[in-house]
This record gives sequence, structure tokens and C-alpha cells, in this order.
Amino acid sequence: MSKSSDGVIKVIIIGTPNSGKSTLISRLSGVFMRTANYPGTTVTINEINYKIGNTRLIVLDLPGTYSLRPSMVDEEVAAKEVLLGDYDGVVVVGSAISPEQTFYLLIQVLELGKPTILVLNMTDIARRRGIHYRVNRIMEVLGIPVIETVAVSNTGLRELRDRIVKIRELRPGNARIVNYDRLEKYINSIVNAIGVPRGVAVEILAGNPLLSDFVDMNEKLKIIINEARKEVPNINEYIVLARWKTVKELVNEFVEKQPGQGTLSRLDNAFLNPRYGFILSILLLFAVAEVIFLALEPLVNIISNIVDAIPMEQFLSNYVTNDLLRSLMLDGIWNGATVLIEFIPYVFGVAFLIAFIEDSGLIVRITFPLERWLRRVGIPSRGLIYLIAGSGCNVPAIAATRAMPSTRDRVLTALMIPYIPCTARFVIIALIAAAVIPQLMGLIVIIPYVVAFIGVTIVSSLSRVRIRLIGKPISYVYELPPLTIPLHRAFIKKVWYYTYEFIVRAGLLIFTFIVIVWLLSVSGPRGLIGPAALTNPDLLRDTWLGVVGGVMGPLLAPIGVPWQISASLVYGYVFKEVVLSTLALLYGVSEHGLINAIAASLSVPSALALIVFITFYSPCIATLMTERRIVGIKLTIINTILQFLLALVMAYSTYYLASLLLTLG
Repeated sequence: MSKSSDGVIKVIIIGTPNSGKSTLISRLSGVFMRTANYPGTTVTINEINYKIGNTRLIVLDLPGTYSLRPSMVDEEVAAKEVLLGDYDGVVVVGSAISPEQTFYLLIQVLELGKPTILVLNMTDIARRRGIHYRVNRIMEVLGIPVIETVAVSNTGLRELRDRIVKIRELRPGNARIVNYDRLEKYINSIVNAIGVPRGVAVEILAGNPLLSDFVDMNEKLKIIINEARKEVPNINEYIVLARWKTVKELVNEFVEKQPGQGTLSRLDNAFLNPRYGFILSILLLFAVAEVIFLALEPLVNIISNIVDAIPMEQFLSNYVTNDLLRSLMLDGIWNGATVLIEFIPYVFGVAFLIAFIEDSGLIVRITFPLERWLRRVGIPSRGLIYLIAGSGCNVPAIAATRAMPSTRDRVLTALMIPYIPCTARFVIIALIAAAVIPQLMGLIVIIPYVVAFIGVTIVSSLSRVRIRLIGKPISYVYELPPLTIPLHRAFIKKVWYYTYEFIVRAGLLIFTFIVIVWLLSVSGPRGLIGPAALTNPDLLRDTWLGVVGGVMGPLLAPIGVPWQISASLVYGYVFKEVVLSTLALLYGVSEHGLINAIAASLSVPSALALIVFITFYSPCIATLMTERRIVGIKLTIINTILQFLLALVMAYSTYYLASLLLTLG
């Protein structure tokens, strides 16, 4: 009996990558968890505490894994908890479209002799592909409950909740589903010698590194293992073959596959075509982005008109007599708040686009035709997953690279991630595009990714010689996720969460930072200048804010970027979220006025060059600190300098190329 027998039920949920496990847990518990339609999203154990009726549950969401013999650090986290953890029962979540992988993981869990529930998720997609399960027969042979679910629509989740609450009442399933033939006597000897479950004994024989302590501390085990090796020289290979033989038999007995139904749909065949699949994916992404931002434009105008109609300046003039305090409240706090309020639609649009890329399976189809080229330039296959994750936020993406087993791949990927534009950078880019070239919003969404991958390719090429000395790449294979249109309740909740998280985090940063920036804008090396500096460009240049802007200003002035924008970008080194509020403060306008100010300040070539520059001129301080922990201070400094230089070179190139094209046009 588990230690959790004091009235709290402890359940672990393990599943194959890309089985929808985290989505399932989110819908069960109501707790939002980061999900994506590609593997590697969960890299640590997530513990969720909640109640179903009067029953208190502790649910552990484990990283996705195909086996209890790990090849990756995140798989090791999952396998160790399943083999050695203390819990009441296991929920195995498998993708209904991948029965072989699902049953391979399931039979390993069954051998541990714990109460087990099998969840076949995404059964709607499986049925469309002609895959059907004989559920009653599975339950009869394996001796466990089997529940077909569609997590995104709550299908089957009520039954799953009821089963989880009563998981202690379940009998262990068929732990002897696999016949290891010549190894059976040795498995039984280990079980009797140290009192471990059959599955642990099998893994000890197989040489699972997670169980090496058992062998090191027990001479009797060493004798049993040596005897087994005399009879079966390659025990691990023998065990794997025995398991796959059983899986094949189970799939033949339990799964009906309609003849003529391939694993790839017609859309997949088109998107994965090596000649034109990449172009199709990019065009679809462009269309989605264009529709999103065109649909949001009326909402932006409505919010701007509402905010502009609020007579805040008149109100403060009547009730606040001190010029300095009135300037703080109006030019600082109020303008910062209006910027935050009015760019919410852009945040929502970016969040929607990122969530769509993650959940639709489109990103893998965009990158798959490029896989050979990506490997050629040195981007690790699994590193690509972390680069994709970095489009949400660079910080957790870099932190997650600790799960990569190869030091070389881990360091290289961590150096690449800061080149990927995060949500905060995308919001700035979206605002610039809305101001100067609103008719090309879809294209503007594509440009940062193109620029980012150029930067990633360059840093990979420059880094590989040095990084090659600290390790070798390790191959990684992942399944192709299903291609879906993720317009369901779970997807909308995810978009809302991304938007809410960004606004709350940005709001706190802005209102903390705004006072500092305002002070820097009304004072300078000579002392207090006063609110007049905000309306007088000559005075503003003498403030601390003007001095800071002067650092970046000369570098960007030749490509038509005004010093106010340059100054605001400097503060992006602290947090990208404060760039727009700083810019509004410098221009003395709200967001609606900010769009007009940007439109008046930038030509089309300058706007394009600025977008390219912002894409990766610098990560924020949180990203730098996380990067330092993974790659060290020296590589972090070198990488940051390289980013800035590349940003300048590519911004200048973009400016002159765009100017030339406009002249020729």
C-alpha cells in the first residue's frame, strides 16, 4: 500500500509523447498546463493537487516516454518515478493512432503489478483513419479498465474521473503478458531474492541504469545476472524483441485497421512533399496570420476610441495641482496603462498564432522537409523542438534543454534559442507592422522566423567547431503528430492563458518600471529638468532617457530609426515588455497615438529593418541569466555580442534592399 493511504490518492500519469497527456490532465483537474502538438513539452514532473467529490488526489504528470529504459533525461525522469516511485496506481495515456507504441509502454507498466488504467486518447482521429479497438477484449485479456477519450472535447473524461477515484479498488493487470521464455527462471529468482515487482526484475536483467544500485549492493543479484548472460548473451535485445513480439500479437488481436487506410492523410502527403510541402505550410501560416490580424483591427479601433474618450488629462488638471505629480500620473502611469490595455488585441493575436502553430501540428510539417538541411547546418533534431518552444518564451525553452542528453546538442540549442522571437518581441513587431504596413501583417509574421533561422544557421556554423570538442550529437526520433485545426475549447483556453499570463506579467513589469523610466525622462546629469522635457525634444535629449537613447541612436539613425525608438529598445535589454510603454512615454502619447507616431517616424524600409533588428538584437536579462546557467558566462557574453552584430548587419541589409526594391518598383 502506498504512503498516500491516509485518504489522499496518489496517481501517476505516464504516456507516449504526443498522446495528449497534458491536455487530458488539464481537462481533468482544471489546472492549465503547457501543451503542444509535438513531443518534449513536459520535461519535469508536474504535481497537481485537486479534489474529485470528497476525494483528494495527487496527480503526477510525467514527461512523455516510449519506454522505461530511458535514452533522454526527460524520459529518465518518467521511468525512475514509475519504477521506484510511491503511488497508488498508474494511468497510461496512449495515442489511439499509434497502437504499437501505446501497447509497448503499457506492457512494461503492467509488469510492475500496480492498478493500471489504459486511456486511448484521440480516438476521433483514429476512427477517421480507420483504426478501431476491441475494448472489451483488451479489458478481458489485460485485466484493466480501458477508456477511449478525446481530451479536447471532454469525451470519456467523466468515466476516467470515476475510475481514478476508485483506483485502489482495481486489481493489478496481467503482469505476465510477455513470455520471456529462457529468462523466466532468472526473473523469478530476482523477484524472490529482493522482493521487487516482476517489471523491476526484468529491467534489472536488462541492465537498466536506473536500477544499477540494486545490483551494486547485492552479490546474489550479480550471480543471477551472470548466469542469465551465459544463457542469453544480449539480454536487453532479447527482452526488447520479446516485448515487440507481444505487442504485434496484441495489436493483431485488439486493433482493427481498415484496409487501404494509410497513416498519412492527403493533406499530410501534400505538406510533407519535399518539393512543395514547405511552401504550402508557409502559405497556410501566412493566411492564418493575415486573417487573425485583419479580424482584430476593428477591435483595436474600438478599444482605442474608448480609451481616447476618457478625459484623464482634464480630470488630473482639476484635482492634481503639482506639475511633477500630474506628469507622473498622466505621462507615466496613465499612458503606460493605456498602452497595455490597447495592445491586448495584438497580444491575443500573437498568442493565437503561437498556439495554432503548436497545436495544429503544422510546425513539424514546415520543418520536416527542411530536416536534412537543418542537420547539415548543425541544428539537432530534438533541438528544433526547443527552438519552436522558444517562440512562446525563451526562458523556459532554454531551461528545458537540460533534458537533452548530449552536452554538445544542449549547449548548441541553448545558444540558438535567444535568436527565436518570443511573444514579447512579436507584440512589438506586430505594432510596428500595424502602424506602417498593416496590409502585410501575415508576411510580417513570417519575416521574424525567416530572419531567426538565418541567425540560428550562422550561430550554429560559428559554434560547431568549438562545441564539437565537448561531445557528440545524439540521434532522436519522434512521431509525426496529427494535423488538426485546433479550434476547440482547450485551444481557446490555452490562447486565453497565454494572453492573460503575458498581460499580467507585462502589467506588473510596466507599472514597476514606468516610475523609473519617468524619473529618467524628467531628470538628467544636471539634475531635475521637470515635465517640460516630455514636450521639448531638446530638453528630452538632456535627460537620462535621452542619454541612454544616444547610445543606440547613432547606430540605427542611418537606417531611418528615430532616437526615441532607439532609446526604448535599450530598455528591452531589461524586459521586452517595457519597450512600448517606454516609447509611449518618450512620444507622450497613448497606444493609438503611438501607432500614428510610429507611422510618421518610419518609412517602409526603416520599418522592415527595425523588425529584423528587433527579432534578435538582444534577449532580456531573464533569458541571459538562464542561458548563463546552461552554457556558462563566457559563451553567453560572446553569443549576446554576436546577436547584436548580426541584428545590425541584417537590419542594414534589409533597409538597403527594401529601398532598392521600392526605387525599382
